[in-house]
Amino acid sequence: MVDISKAFEKAGQSTVNVEKTPIEQKTEEIKLTMEQKLDDHLYMYHMPYTYIAEQIRKIRTYIFHTPAWADKRVFMVTSSLPSEGKSLISANIAISIARGEDQNVVLIDCDLRRPSIYKLFNYSASPGVSEILQGKKKLQDCLLKTPIERLTILPSTIDPPSNPAELLESRNMANLIEEVKSEHPDSYIIIDTPPVQATVDPKVISNYVDGIFFVSRYRYTRQEDYKAAISILKKEKIVGTILNAVDVMPTAKYKYKKYNYHKYY
Repeated sequence: MVDISKAFEKAGQSTVNVEKTPIEQKTEEIKLTMEQKLDDHLYMYHMPYTYIAEQIRKIRTYIFHTPAWADKRVFMVTSSLPSEGKSLISANIAISIARGEDQNVVLIDCDLRRPSIYKLFNYSASPGVSEILQGKKKLQDCLLKTPIERLTILPSTIDPPSNPAELLESRNMANLIEEVKSEHPDSYIIIDTPPVQATVDPKVISNYVDGIFFVSRYRYTRQEDYKAAISILKKEKIVGTILNAVDVMPTAKYKYKKYNYHKYY
């Protein structure tokens, strides 16, 4: 979205200076510092007009304008194997919805073994899903605001538990999803989960979501792994497969600047 105020300033039409209080100045400095340190691969934030960002927008558009998914609000993102980029895709989809459609979004990190969402947004590890499921924390104590308006994070855990599968299979997990939906009725919920081939966690979590995005990494995911993982999930819930890290893009045709997409979570 174009910042019209900046256009006015360039034209010399913005002449009003409002003096900020020390607290306001400090708050803006903290926010700016956080924004500068957000992971470079959050394309929907740092580079919203690149080819990659445009592909993320297509995913968002598909959610909003496909009749089968238009009224759904809870989606999970998973993959066959580690290092296929599912966490980056989860975060970019969440940012796309929050910034592009003026919708509130709660991004939940349900990878209790190798959490990474907090790193993308420059937070330290903090209590989250694991601690809530163990009865140590309340939902509202764990939610984190981001520099991105309308986007909130529920982190995974401050210390990976010894029994992640048991926690996610417990009734508390179903209750947690229902609580997030109840406390944030106008929000989209994006859940980042572990790879299907690595754990049983995605199959368990899939029972609580409306739709599933499946991430496959170009020239990395083997066909047999993909088919095996897909067969574990409910086909009627699969929104589609996202082919990640494609190294050949029609950049010249669309005049987008090409960025190397080489970081995976």
